[in-house]
Amino acid sequence: MKSSQRPKNLAEVAEGILNGEEAGFLVRDFLHEFQFQGNISMVITPPPRLSGCVENGERYDAFLQALAVTLASRLGEAPPHWTSPCIQLKTPWFATPGLAMRNYLLISSPAPFRMRNLFIDEDSLKVA
Repeated sequence: MKSSQRPKNLAEVAEGILNGEEAGFLVRDFLHEFQFQGNISMVITPPPRLSGCVENGERYDAFLQALAVTLASRLGEAPPHWTSPCIQLKTPWFATPGLAMRNYLLISSPAPFRMRNLFIDEDSLKVA
């Protein structure tokens, strides 16, 4: 994907990660695109698996699953078939380091993320 283009779906986000692009920027750009277009086709195509291909690949796979479920729900749609079975990390991952934030993240994380042992601030899925 050209760096001047935003990913149009989650498969393109995963492809960018496989190509060495920064995951956080790709997700943020995708969320901007989703805010603009917001349709189920953006989360339906299964992304390539990242586990075993890139560092933190399993976490990225779980994150993309959770994001697809969350965005499908926002649209009033069923989760894409590729989000099941749920990838659950063996060790919890917290988006913000530090013990002080853990309780907040445990409470504020959207359910699809908590189910996968990912703990994020719900506001991190919002873009301006």
